[in-house]
Amino acid sequence: MVMEEKSHLHIEEYIKQKDFLYQEYLKKYPPNPPNSVCFHALLSGIMIENSFEPKVHDYINLFSTEYEKIYIWTHTKNTNSALISEVSDDVKSLPFWKTVGHVLHLAQYYYDAFEIFSDLEIKYNWIYYFNQKNSFEEIELMDESPFGKMDLKNGIIIKATRIEAMAPLIELLLRDDLCYTALNQMLSSFQLHYCCLICELGLSPIMKHPSHEPELWEHSYFISKMEAAIIQACRCVEGILGEPPNRGKKGSLIKHKERWKERLQINPDDVFQKAEMTYLDFYYKLFFDLRNPSAHSYGNIHFDLERKKTIEAQCFAALILRAYIMKHEKSNEEASKLLHFNQEFLTKVPEDMSTKMTK
Repeated sequence: MVMEEKSHLHIEEYIKQKDFLYQEYLKKYPPNPPNSVCFHALLSGIMIENSFEPKVHDYINLFSTEYEKIYIWTHTKNTNSALISEVSDDVKSLPFWKTVGHVLHLAQYYYDAFEIFSDLEIKYNWIYYFNQKNSFEEIELMDESPFGKMDLKNGIIIKATRIEAMAPLIELLLRDDLCYTALNQMLSSFQLHYCCLICELGLSPIMKHPSHEPELWEHSYFISKMEAAIIQACRCVEGILGEPPNRGKKGSLIKHKERWKERLQINPDDVFQKAEMTYLDFYYKLFFDLRNPSAHSYGNIHFDLERKKTIEAQCFAALILRAYIMKHEKSNEEASKLLHFNQEFLTKVPEDMSTKMTK
């Protein structure tokens, strides 16, 4: 009996000690960033080339938003630099936080005409007690992968000036929820079903990526992806223009056309060349002939859905989105100023060379 009581006491003591150590650990490494000891995040998936001749441990301000300050950190000799975000604790009180990382993700895809081959994904890797003088190996991450920190050095490599060139769209996405949502939906459509916008819209004299219908044995695989891509493309347009009105109501139709002219640099009665009908006529086709059967199958196989129709829907939505962006974005100079881009630093970035070498 005495042995049993001692055993219980040992177990209780062990549990108390373990709980004490865990609570001490949480005090040192609180799990709810951003907080007082963890408000820096390394943005993995994107790296900055070193043609501006940085030294190891350089920590250079690039730009800032209301809630984030973005720095370029050169952490390792002869290795591309990283982007670090210093995040304000105020983001916790927001109903929704548009992270700079996701805004860069959207802007990069938009300016690359939704080329999805790079599979760009910018993640926030939270760092405890960040010190720019620490080596890359010394940083303490909140979540470290089983493969260590090496995966943080993978991703696309761009110039700092490339980010500043995207300032008009970055600023618009942060300011305008409609644009942010529409661009998210457009990217989702292309992730579900890819087509080359540059080729399909005739923006290149050479068609490098001609589209074709799925082979007989491929059709069943493509149907659900094409349906979802059409729905997302339609949602993108609907968010910008609203639902097309009853064509029998002249007053509603006039009001709808006024919305086009107010929000876009496209006349609804101009011809959408891809489908050889007016933009307005194609919007009715998109909404009622393409979107509705894709959204409401009632268990039926959408066997008559062609890839051509999906591509027309995506091209149409991309043109509507582009027209909205062009109508509402600010000039590069004004957007760059609003985002506090470090112009003095940017003049040190040569456009005719790239390197990962440090000074």
